[in-house]
Amino acid sequence: MEKDILEILEFDKIRDRLAELAPSVLSKKRALSLTPSYVPEVVEKSLQETDEASVLLEKEITTPLGETHDIPGLLKKAEKGSILTAREFLDLANSLDTYKKMHHYFEGERHLQYPALEEISSLIVPQESLISHIYRVFDEHGEVKDQASLKLYRIRTQKETVKSRIRRSFQHILQDKDMAPYLQDAIITQRNGRYVVPVKEEYRYKFSGIVHDRSSTGQTLFMEPMASVELNNDLAEMTAAEKQEIQDILQNLTDEVKKTVEVTENNCRLATDMEFIFTRARLALSMKAVKARHSEGVLDLRKARHPLIPDDKVVPVSMTLGKTFRILVITGSNAGGKTIAIKTAGLLSLMNQAGLFIPAEEGSMLPVYEHIYAIIGDEQSIQDNLSTFSSYITQLVSFLPSAGPKDLVLLDELGSGTDPVEGAALAQSVTEYLQMEGVPAIITSHFSEMKKLAYETKGIENAFVEFDEKTLAPTYRLIIGVAGNSNAFNICRRFGMPDMILGRAIQLKNESPLHNMEEVMERLNQQSRDLNKEKDRVDKTLHQAEELKNSLEDARDEFYRRKDSILEKAREEAENMKRDLRVQSETIIKDLKKNAAALNKNKLGDKISDIRGRIDGLAVPGRENRRDPLPKDKIRKGTYVYIDTIDSEGTIVSVSRNQVSVQCGLIQVKVTPEHLFKAKKPKKQEKILPYAHKKTLTRSVAQVHTELNIIGKTVDEAIPEVDRFLNDCFMAGISPVRIIHGKGTGSLRRGVQDYLRTLNFVTDFHEADPTNGGAGVTEVYF
Repeated sequence: MEKDILEILEFDKIRDRLAELAPSVLSKKRALSLTPSYVPEVVEKSLQETDEASVLLEKEITTPLGETHDIPGLLKKAEKGSILTAREFLDLANSLDTYKKMHHYFEGERHLQYPALEEISSLIVPQESLISHIYRVFDEHGEVKDQASLKLYRIRTQKETVKSRIRRSFQHILQDKDMAPYLQDAIITQRNGRYVVPVKEEYRYKFSGIVHDRSSTGQTLFMEPMASVELNNDLAEMTAAEKQEIQDILQNLTDEVKKTVEVTENNCRLATDMEFIFTRARLALSMKAVKARHSEGVLDLRKARHPLIPDDKVVPVSMTLGKTFRILVITGSNAGGKTIAIKTAGLLSLMNQAGLFIPAEEGSMLPVYEHIYAIIGDEQSIQDNLSTFSSYITQLVSFLPSAGPKDLVLLDELGSGTDPVEGAALAQSVTEYLQMEGVPAIITSHFSEMKKLAYETKGIENAFVEFDEKTLAPTYRLIIGVAGNSNAFNICRRFGMPDMILGRAIQLKNESPLHNMEEVMERLNQQSRDLNKEKDRVDKTLHQAEELKNSLEDARDEFYRRKDSILEKAREEAENMKRDLRVQSETIIKDLKKNAAALNKNKLGDKISDIRGRIDGLAVPGRENRRDPLPKDKIRKGTYVYIDTIDSEGTIVSVSRNQVSVQCGLIQVKVTPEHLFKAKKPKKQEKILPYAHKKTLTRSVAQVHTELNIIGKTVDEAIPEVDRFLNDCFMAGISPVRIIHGKGTGSLRRGVQDYLRTLNFVTDFHEADPTNGGAGVTEVYF
């Protein structure tokens, strides 16, 4: 991209915004040097990185960023052999710590969520040894630690010992009553790195010591007692040794930094890349921007906003180019937003190709242009002594011959600045040339000839910036498909042009051969505005209808949920009542049997059967079936179906006349076709286990066993248990079930089977086959 284009379209101001958001000196430099790319693969990779960083900033609690510094300078210093300062070492260590954090941040599940960012972080080489060495040498204040080396530790230990001896020596002097008159103050201080005491000037020859300094008045001398001279000498030597050892430590550390310069520089570059990606993401979030979809030659901006206009003033503009037309001619009033429209298209294209999101609605599309050419505003060159028109033409001919189908040309007020007739002819000619060469272009103009050209030429489309006739002010909305008027007279009236002048101008306009065309366009514009208002009204009505539909569906679903819940609760309560009633009835029947020896046994049996039949006939309300009936052609083996009688789903395993066998989980049931309905979704079938194993079933079976063992019980004791067992199995939809009564004398088997004949919900029962218990087991079907 040419540098002039970046300035014309104000891309440099976008870079300034990025620099403000950048967290470090290096990422700020990267922001200020950002240039768009014309390679689609590079653009797509940059946009993917920005997208992942935007998601991470919104989703994650932490980020991979941290404290970094401008370390390339100190690395060059180390390469030259200059010893780094403590501050430089700490800046380096902090930066290396952040690089290590970046490297490890995307480990685990994050590497699947942010593959583009993980690819960068994986290239960073953690330099833990160098980090550890630096922190072992310096504390958080930049002071060299005692543990930086064994030699430094010994020197500082000995130094403290000498200091202690010096303090004791001075304390002895300060506490000596004979010395007290000589001292100005009973304090110990330092001069030139040696410990001294303040001595009165008149006692300088009575106090045995060396003068190192005097006060400004000359009344006080700072003298080193002779008794401590040797100790101070020892301290000075140790201080020099300490300084030399620190110098050696820093030199060794600098040498280690020098050895890792190449790795550190690469880590620094990768970390700066990461910082800059997150800077782009922060800009996207601050502008409420979106990722533009890549397209081949189609520009489709939906409610795009110029990023440099404040949110409370910007008017979104929708614009398309490259679908049914490649050239868009924008007309309309001055100061109506024509220039802003083409600047928005150009600047957003540059941002997209720089890996930035654009302030527009989701679904906006942009191609990757090889070049973007623009002539916008007054580019008159005083230095070259060129007029506005001459400057315009100079720029135009500089790129016009080389512009191609993969470029974008933006021309503001093409043909202006010269004779209107010649300017209009030139504008038409340039537009026709661009159309013939297939060059995408957006052109603003006031010439009626340009409007006419767009109406008559395939591949060229009109658009206009709307003007409100009532307020005599532009609305800044772009309407595609219709040409607009310049509204010069309305603008003049708005700014107070005398009526006499305006009247004469209107008279002359009416005499123009193009006057009728202006009236036609005005009618078209009014129709377009009316259609847009109607469209907005219809869209609003549809939106309200959709919201109402969703609300009603939610209310319906909630109604059914509450209804099902109430029915389920009622069903459970009724079932419990039925069980209790059955138990109580069996107790009554048992008492009747014991106390009815004198009664006719046949009549007693009939009465008992009648009571049981009425109890069994009690119906428990089931859940309402809201499924579609199953077509007859679908009643075949393998079809997944819903059975309303047991509120369960299963797969048809066989069809025999008017009986259909359905495998429902662990059980198989037989039903008639009218109880079969369409199932919602097939479920994975569980393997059916042999009868020999007792199974506790799923919730729908309510933990009901498939067999009952009553061996050793009398008929009277067994019947209540058999009744409860059969009732539970029937309600759970289990069929067949097994009653184990043993062979014995056969009285228990006969009693059970006699009872089974009285139950109207039992469709069949018979002895099991010899391999499953024979005469000792009765299999019951519901």
